[in-house]
Amino acid sequence: MIGALLTLSLAAATLCAMTARVLWFGDLAVHFRLQYAVLGLIGMVLFLLVRQPEWAVLALAVAAFNFIAAVPAMTSRPPPVLHAAPAATDPQKVRVVAINVLYASHAYQRVADVIHLERPDVVVLVEMNARWHRGLEEAEREYPHRYQTRGASRRGVTLWSRFPMTDVGELPMETHDEPAIGATVQIGSRTLRVFAVHTSWPMWPAAARRRNLQLARMADLARATSMPLVAVGDLNITPFSPHFQQLLADGRLRSAAEGFRWVPTWPVFLPAAGIQIDHGLVNAAVTVQGFRRGSTDGSDHRPIILDLLL
Repeated sequence: MIGALLTLSLAAATLCAMTARVLWFGDLAVHFRLQYAVLGLIGMVLFLLVRQPEWAVLALAVAAFNFIAAVPAMTSRPPPVLHAAPAATDPQKVRVVAINVLYASHAYQRVADVIHLERPDVVVLVEMNARWHRGLEEAEREYPHRYQTRGASRRGVTLWSRFPMTDVGELPMETHDEPAIGATVQIGSRTLRVFAVHTSWPMWPAAARRRNLQLARMADLARATSMPLVAVGDLNITPFSPHFQQLLADGRLRSAAEGFRWVPTWPVFLPAAGIQIDHGLVNAAVTVQGFRRGSTDGSDHRPIILDLLL
């Protein structure tokens, strides 16, 4: 009886996920397609063991539907091939690290250790408050070029760079809780446009609409950017969502995680429910050499590390 109820719940969640484009709770349900597939397979095996083939067929159907739906976002593809650049200089390597520090955490040294270990050229930190700025003062000194925002939540986004930054300021994305940052980083003879973003947490309808508006604004800004671009941060959405796919299509972007397997970043405290909501997105002018998670840093998110070529 319990197994049947769980299988019906999985089927209901799968049907709910099909409404993700139009209903906010459907968009919440769509993020866990991989979990639905795994649980469906487990249910099928258990029903076969107790000789309930009808329920086993339903469990298998749930697993198969979700697996097929998840494949496009999870299939490993080779990273894009680097084409010869017209410039006389060699391609410029850039490492970008993005960390949601979790404003309530006090793990300053653990975050600093991640930064020291990875030695990024550009650092994006979200959920930063005054206490976190004090806690990371020593790590901050390694980055002479800095910009930070503070929103209605008294938290904000912070951008550090080893290289000079120009055209720095808040992006017009309606991210009032944590205003997003746009900056042009000058790396030798190359430039990289950086968007540092933390979108709204879509746990109720108004917040979901706000996040979708923020994604649409980011797509508009990305599409209007002619130079190499990376948009990075906690987007509070997974690749399974149609709103994420719309962002990629409208912004002429691709996920930096393509070709580097499934990379769940949240929640650290419940690995079995892991989903990827921290992202790096790039335009056609950027080649991705690597995308991976960093070590746990005391947050409920894992850091992400992008190795790029310009």
